[in-house]
Amino acid sequence: FFLDWAFAKVKEFNPKDHIITVRTTVDMGIEASVEGAIEEMLRLHGQQYRVPQSAAVVMDTDGYVRALVGGRDYGESQFNRAADSLRQPGSSFKPFVYATALENGFTPDSIVVDAPICIGNWCPHNFSPGYRGRIPMTTALINSLNTVAVRLAQAVGRDKIVALAKAVGIETELKITRSLPLGTSEVSMIEMAGAYGAFASGGYKEFSFR
Repeated sequence: FFLDWAFAKVKEFNPKDHIITVRTTVDMGIEASVEGAIEEMLRLHGQQYRVPQSAAVVMDTDGYVRALVGGRDYGESQFNRAADSLRQPGSSFKPFVYATALENGFTPDSIVVDAPICIGNWCPHNFSPGYRGRIPMTTALINSLNTVAVRLAQAVGRDKIVALAKAVGIETELKITRSLPLGTSEVSMIEMAGAYGAFASGGYKEFSFR
């Protein structure tokens, strides 16, 4: 999977008229460990949750991809789910909402409201029952509260959330819908890993496709 992805990236540089040397960043030890972990998890839980496939990306904070596994068995399926498959990121998208809020006047201690909310006929709920009322923004993020993420998106603007996500590496077009802050717009795993790298590197975006 890694080599397929790497060769595709090299072709983007259009090296037809040049001889180039390519050095990959894959760590075969990490790659083997990830492959083993995927196989073990699918063996233990795949049938129970009706999940026949999985994928994983391991990336350093410098943007180097150390492992990329696009599926359970390359011999059975060459489709690279880590790079070419688009999936809803769900709550893993919320840090981009909170980062946008921080760039627009909010602080970790800002008081936000966890309470019922409706936008038109759409009324999102938290995963856990009940509401916490007025709480610090940090608490809302830790508990992944849907109502707060939606309120923050209304406060700062969904277009600004999309702009920040693109700035840190999300290249897939994001749909600016009411449910955007809850991660309903599909992206690839490699994009999410690269975008999260900006958090790990103190807000700096590294070139993640190496």
